[in-house]
Amino acid sequence: MSDTTSAQRFPPHTVVDAADCLICRLESVDGEAIVFRDELWSCELPTGYEVPGWFFLRVRRHALGWQELTPDELDSLGQHLKDLTGAVAEATGALATYSMNFGESYAHFHVLVAARGEDVPAERRGGNIVNLRAERLDRAGALTLVPLVRSAYRAALAGR
Repeated sequence: MSDTTSAQRFPPHTVVDAADCLICRLESVDGEAIVFRDELWSCELPTGYEVPGWFFLRVRRHALGWQELTPDELDSLGQHLKDLTGAVAEATGALATYSMNFGESYAHFHVLVAARGEDVPAERRGGNIVNLRAERLDRAGALTLVPLVRSAYRAALAGR
């Protein structure tokens, strides 16, 4: 767990404790929501953010932001993002695939990977896509994409 000094750099409303961390709790999601896991990284359908085409790529240990990532985590992040965004684009047919890291609600390092289709209005593109969460929550629809993304992700690994 992170020390108090590093936790102080976040706004007061940010969840920094592992015991209260939504991102840490993804470690126990059902297998149907998991795209991949290795020793350092995991990708799941995010609990409470089950929008079709949205996934969280997260470091598996409770690391607060970029500053706490280890050299090994940093070295592997780029390849995971490349493979995952490609897999999401392939599985969804998205015109764009966004990868965003905010860490203001939950400081545990994670990246939202979000498919953006033609149906997303111009005012909801870019960072504003997160405003679609409330109106597009659809766990069943999101779960149907997990095996497709998982398969495309595995194909990307095999193609290296």
